[in-house]
Amino acid sequence: MGVEPEKKHERRPEDELLGLRSRLLMGAVFASLYIATYGPRGDSWFPDIVSGVLGGAVVFLILKEVDERRSRRLRRQNQHRK
Repeated sequence: MGVEPEKKHERRPEDELLGLRSRLLMGAVFASLYIATYGPRGDSWFPDIVSGVLGGAVVFLILKEVDERRSRRLRRQNQHRK
């Protein structure tokens, strides 16, 4: 009675990619958690800050590679469907 059926949002494969903002956020979260965890343990904060920033960069690059591989796989699947 007057209720319209729900429109199903078609999931596109591109919706599963993380994107730049999400990768940056995850790298920053890793770096800040690393620095907050290991900073107070030592005498010097500098090595902990450098390690946290480098670790955040590694997390960012790993997530970027995951997105690129997923994107390549989706393109291959789309080519085979045609």
